Amino acid sequence: MPFTAQHAEHGRLDATQPDLGCGQSWEDIHRARAPLHCPACESRMVARVSVLGLRHFAHRRRSPNCPLAGESAGHLLLKSDLAAAGRAAGWQMLLEAAAPHGAWRADVLAVSAEGRQFALEAQLSPITEDGVLERTARYTADGVGVCWFDDRERPRPWMAAAPSLHVSGPSDEPRTVRRGIARYTARDAWGMVEGISLNDAVAWILDGRLAPHEEQYFRARNAHDEYEGRFWTAPQYAAAAEEEAARHRAALRAQEALWQQKEAARKARAAAYERFWARTGIGPGWWRSFEAIVQGALGDETFFGAPSAAYGDGRPLYTKEDGRARVIAVALPDRLGAWAETTPVVVDAPWALHRMAELAFSDVKVFVASPDSESFECWWVRPGGVY
Repeated sequence: MPFTAQHAEHGRLDATQPDLGCGQSWEDIHRARAPLHCPACESRMVARVSVLGLRHFAHRRRSPNCPLAGESAGHLLLKSDLAAAGRAAGWQMLLEAAAPHGAWRADVLAVSAEGRQFALEAQLSPITEDGVLERTARYTADGVGVCWFDDRERPRPWMAAAPSLHVSGPSDEPRTVRRGIARYTARDAWGMVEGISLNDAVAWILDGRLAPHEEQYFRARNAHDEYEGRFWTAPQYAAAAEEEAARHRAALRAQEALWQQKEAARKARAAAYERFWARTGIGPGWWRSFEAIVQGALGDETFFGAPSAAYGDGRPLYTKEDGRARVIAVALPDRLGAWAETTPVVVDAPWALHRMAELAFSDVKVFVASPDSESFECWWVRPGGVY
């Protein structure tokens, strides 16, 4: 049941237009039984009116291979309403228009005054997601925009994969959009917009006030709990959502960088501890005794940090002052630096004094906290000597 036919004298006829698009009346064509041909397969056609009063053309004989044959009344009605919506928006609407090279045939092809083209597809027959995407790709390859429309009770699964609108049925007057247009209202808050008339939706799409947008996931604040895929939205909403997504991505990158820094620091501390225990040969029991002697002499609030290269791979001893940690000594360093001029060293045996004297380049204060004698003594060392 196509809307178009080819007349030998008047050219292409469009049954959705009052003058058939060529300045002729329907009565002249219908009653005169004018010779008509199908624009797709060139078979003979006749002008008819359906039981619903819908003007259309039909093949004289069954043409199973014609792409315009076998259309349902619902499909014709939706095509007619789409054409009317596009004309109301000021666009030229060509029904059943085919590409010159034959790659696609649009149910309704909208053409702007500047020559821009946009296909409006009424898709009521079964189709797979791959089928919709493949046909969409053909339009895209020719620079033709496309929107798919379905007016059945429930939206089809493929509608999440392609630019589409789920609209109300032909019994509703006027038709409205049930699903497929969303508004971004707050952080991560996409909400489906319902009740927009089909005429407004088509006008906004053709004029660029709505554009396809794709989200991986969002919750809509209406009867439909969740939605994933493509929908139509205003460019400013898409920009706001992208800004928020960019902030999320930046926050995630910052969290990942912080985690990596912490993980690197953890691994560095673990490696420093392994080197410290291997170098000093101290076991857990010896260290606990050593730590107890030091804290008993220098204060219970003191605590040892991890081995630090800044303190000769020794373990800094901290105390807190006004909520801030301050280094007051360094335990068992492997080398001395400028810090040793003002910061005492703590060793675990008297013989270690001579090792500190070998490392010293100026006078260094050294505490001996010996687990063997359970004593805590203060000494000074200088390069090459102990006193």
